[in-house]
Amino acid sequence: RLHSIIQFDESLLIKQFPFSRAVTNDFRFHYRDALGHDGLLVPDKMISSHYWRYGHLPTGLQKGIATAIRNICAKPALKPIYKESVDDVKMYLFTQGMQIPPNILKLLQQFDYSQSVPKLVLYNNELNGALTRTDSALLLLLNQFGIDIILYNPPGHNDIENFIEAGLYDTHWLEDVVFEQEFKEPSLVKRIFRQGLFRNLRGD
Repeated sequence: RLHSIIQFDESLLIKQFPFSRAVTNDFRFHYRDALGHDGLLVPDKMISSHYWRYGHLPTGLQKGIATAIRNICAKPALKPIYKESVDDVKMYLFTQGMQIPPNILKLLQQFDYSQSVPKLVLYNNELNGALTRTDSALLLLLNQFGIDIILYNPPGHNDIENFIEAGLYDTHWLEDVVFEQEFKEPSLVKRIFRQGLFRNLRGD
């Protein structure tokens, strides 16, 4: 099933963790400066700021990113750590929202609501690193766009559960628990067959 999903042009497979970068800069002032009178972040203030890293993107996507950052900060679903306050979590999400990796930005640019929804597939077998809090913050941001996010963990250990509040994701248990399972790339024959089949199903 994973092979079927990753064959789509708008799919991105993640096999190494973390797949995002932790930020050490202090964005506290920038966060407060971007707040409106209602206590929520103002997208236009973020977009016009000097720290905004997405100025090269289409205007609509920039507004979408800024709005997504505002939304995840308005009702933070990231679990606090080390006695963090709610405001600390909001600033953390704001800061991480300014560091979307290039491969994820490319995925967002492929978003076409009328045609196809991008799919982010994370294969976490615990041999390829560990899902981090920064990764989870990025997943919350991507969830605001409606991207299909599939996290496959063969041994069934906690990963996203450690960072994101329950209720925002569905958990499906497979019949078998498998340890140290390497990802197997689809064979060339299957890859060609599936790509041709999918294009045909989409009417290409």
